Amino acid sequence: MRTTMIGILALLLSACGAKTYPVAASEAYEGISSLGSDTLEPLPGGLAPVDVSFESSPADNAVQWKFSHENDDIATIVAKIDPKGDSASDVTVYYAEGKAPSGNWRNSEARALIKGQIMRLVNDAVDARILKRPIDQELRKDVIAQVSLSSIGSMMEDVGSSMDAAVKRFDAQDKERKLSRVNSAAREAQANVGKPMTDLSGSSR
Repeated sequence: MRTTMIGILALLLSACGAKTYPVAASEAYEGISSLGSDTLEPLPGGLAPVDVSFESSPADNAVQWKFSHENDDIATIVAKIDPKGDSASDVTVYYAEGKAPSGNWRNSEARALIKGQIMRLVNDAVDARILKRPIDQELRKDVIAQVSLSSIGSMMEDVGSSMDAAVKRFDAQDKERKLSRVNSAAREAQANVGKPMTDLSGSSR
């Protein structure tokens, strides 16, 4: 875990300025390490297909949220705590771009939304947990609105793709049902070969 976290921190692309809290680093870390991936899930709008995982690293006084799509590494957000004396700490939230090609799926668009909007949710969640206050629901509503508005075209594409996939599944199932009926009729006909036929009067022929 330490190597992973340090490796990410070494490759950071951007960071919000550190925020100082009147809380010891150990207490601040204990608070944010319990956040989890459900802090962000479900992701809004066109980011809904993106998976989120959460990891903590006590050795680094840091936690991270990893974003992926079909095993593609899209991005990582890291929150790191640095002691500032015995009773205060600096908390910095970093963004790191993933290794997956931007041309895959909608990785480039997803990265822009994660960096521009989901970072806001992470900053609020970290601040809320350290200060022991509720999550800012108005901010969350705004992020959902912004992401949904920015990705409405992508969401329509997802709906279209889902409908196409559903039609293909129905066609495949319909073919299977027809084939099953044909096979059943063939087996029944084969089973009746050589058996005497009975007319309506009940006599055999």
